[in-house]
Amino acid sequence: MKNLRSSTAYKCNTYSISPLMAANKSAKEILASLRNEPFSVETEERLGSHAVVQEASAGTLPLAVVERLLCEQYHIIASDTLSMEHLVARFNANEIIREYFQFFLTGEKIAFDKLLSMAKAMKLSDSHLEGYEPRAEAQAYPSYLCRLVHYGEAPQIAAAIAVNFPAFGRMCSRLADALKKNYHMKEEDLEFLRFFGSGDLDDGAIKAIEAYNAEADKGTFKKVNYSDIKRAVRLLQAYEVMFWDSVFSNR
Repeated sequence: MKNLRSSTAYKCNTYSISPLMAANKSAKEILASLRNEPFSVETEERLGSHAVVQEASAGTLPLAVVERLLCEQYHIIASDTLSMEHLVARFNANEIIREYFQFFLTGEKIAFDKLLSMAKAMKLSDSHLEGYEPRAEAQAYPSYLCRLVHYGEAPQIAAAIAVNFPAFGRMCSRLADALKKNYHMKEEDLEFLRFFGSGDLDDGAIKAIEAYNAEADKGTFKKVNYSDIKRAVRLLQAYEVMFWDSVFSNR
C-alpha cells in the first residue's frame, strides 16, 4: 500500500498562527487571506500534480481507481447529507445562514443521484456501492466535516466549504476531461464529476459569515477569530489531499 503518511494531514509542518482578524476585516478579505496561506498554496500544488489526474491525463489510470472514487463518494455524500441537514436545523433561526446550508443540502442530494448514474454507466450496482468497505483515510474528510458541523461555528464551516469545494471541483473536472478523452466515456455519464466543477461559492459564504458576525456582535452567537477559521480550513484541505491519496493507493 502506498505510504499514506506522505499526505498533508500527516505532516509535522508547523504553520505560523495568524493574529486575530481585525474587527474591520471583511468576510471577502478573510477568504482571500485563507487562499494566500502557505497551506492553501501547498494544497493546490499537491492536487494540481496529483497522480490521479496525471495518470488519467496520460491514459494510464486504471478504471478501478475511478470505481473506488465513486464507492468512497457514495459513503461520503451519505454522511455529508446528514451533516447539512444538521446545519439547516441548527441555524434555522437565521434565514441567511439556514438558506446557505440548505443550498448545499440540496446539492448533496443532486450529487447523489448523479453518482448513481455514473456508477451505473461503469457497471457498479447499488448493492456494490452499499457493500463497499470504505477506507478510513478517505473517510477522514466527512468525519472532520461532521465534527465541524457539530462543534464548529458557521464562519469556520462556510470558509472551509468556500475554499475546499472548488479544489475538489477542479480535480473532478480534470478527471472528467481525461475520462472523456482517453477512456471514451460519454459526457452524460460524467455529470457527477462535472457537477462539482461549476459555480462560485464565495458570495454565499460571505453572506453567511457576515450574518453570523452580525449576530455575534449582538451576543447571540460566539465570536470566532481568524485562527479558528484558518485551522478548520487547513485541516479540511489536508483531508482533501488524504482522500485522493487513499483513492489512488493500491491501484
